[in-house]
Amino acid sequence: MMPALYDYKVEIEGNDGFILDTDLLDTGLLGYLTTDVTQYVRNVSVRRGKSTNLDEFTAGQMTVVFDNRSRAFDPNYTSSPYYGSIVPRRIMRFSIAEKGSSIYGQVFEGFVDDWNFEYDISGDSTATASCSDAFTVLANQIITLTSPGAELAQDRIQRVLTNSAVNYRNDYATSGSVFTMNTVSYTGNALAYIQDVANSERGYFFIAQGGDAFYFGWNWFVLGIDGLVFTDVDDGSGVPYTSIETTYGTEQLYNYVTVTGSAGTVTAQDVTSQIDYGIAADSFPVLTAGTAEMQVLANYIMSNYSAPRFRVSEVTISLDDPKVKSAFSNQGLTAVIRHDIGYQVQVIYTPNQIGTAVSRQGFVIGKSINASPEGCTISFSISSNDFRTVYP
Repeated sequence: MMPALYDYKVEIEGNDGFILDTDLLDTGLLGYLTTDVTQYVRNVSVRRGKSTNLDEFTAGQMTVVFDNRSRAFDPNYTSSPYYGSIVPRRIMRFSIAEKGSSIYGQVFEGFVDDWNFEYDISGDSTATASCSDAFTVLANQIITLTSPGAELAQDRIQRVLTNSAVNYRNDYATSGSVFTMNTVSYTGNALAYIQDVANSERGYFFIAQGGDAFYFGWNWFVLGIDGLVFTDVDDGSGVPYTSIETTYGTEQLYNYVTVTGSAGTVTAQDVTSQIDYGIAADSFPVLTAGTAEMQVLANYIMSNYSAPRFRVSEVTISLDDPKVKSAFSNQGLTAVIRHDIGYQVQVIYTPNQIGTAVSRQGFVIGKSINASPEGCTISFSISSNDFRTVYP
């Protein structure tokens, strides 16, 4: 049974045929066609992103619990229609669509890390697939870059992804990169280096819902697309949410910042903040080529984190709520499904419905989904306001 307003679909890479991608010829990575296994799904949970803006993105995770009473997901059962597919490293996808639509929005693609099986004396049986996105693959690659040319952060990341030692198999998209990386050689972990590049511009490098790598650079957060509005009132002004979480404190409080790199060292400080909260110092190593960009970065960290910030940290949406579907002239449900990391959001709420409404803006830094035949919720983790100006 599916919920009334939407459908979802889980697919697993099977043993029949392959998808002909000419970019993958002679790589041994052509792959197989996927098979729809939704009829067996009991629960799907997805978690991607990070909790706070200065954290690093980690590998997205998906867990799928299947009904295994027929042994369909038993790797040793040769009569299973999926025999040979229930092995680690097969691709698994999860997609959601509005009821009646044939166009599914993919919300996770990854590789099966583990299969776990539970058998109950009553006869019940489940198979659970634990999956990770392409970050897991990048985290296991070692690269060598010898005196790379000075280039934008987005181009340096592409240099790593196309390195013969990495050979990243999916697509890569970027927008807004303006900081130039240095020419220092590097040998080490591919993902760690990419994250260092992204952090040097305070950009977002992550695996998007469709399984491709995305990089949003500095100017994306100044010129990025308009985002969703989440609200606690049913007046058509936004997408209604079911719950909200806020934080207010010294989370990532910095009032003396040092940025270091091959070009030198720069600092920024807020004396008033030091008097009010005590000195909270930290150092940020970067790969940027010049001190001018390093100073812009130091000033940015100071303007964002020299005082405690009250932020909406998470909102949760129920796809079973008809008000979600009706938001934005019946486009609300599709908009929520498609809205992903790096997109802007505005949250409007009135605590306990007392006083004046509060409005907070930020960017999506994480997205979690919990789906079953009984219902589906989507939670968005949100950054605080991002104070940047166009560079250069």
